[in-house]
Amino acid sequence: MKKIVFVIKRLVISLCMLYAFDVIVSSAGVMIPINAITVTSVACLGMPGIFGLFILQNFM
Repeated sequence: MKKIVFVIKRLVISLCMLYAFDVIVSSAGVMIPINAITVTSVACLGMPGIFGLFILQNFM
């Protein structure tokens, strides 16, 4: 039960982090789509996951 709660908390926090990042950098015209893949990668990697997605979105 503790592991399920931990995973759900990580997913919710990563969803909030992605939304906050999108709100902050939306004025620059940058947007990372919020979907299952991006939320899962941010849940696993944390802030480096957001920066990695940012780099992939803009430079690839």
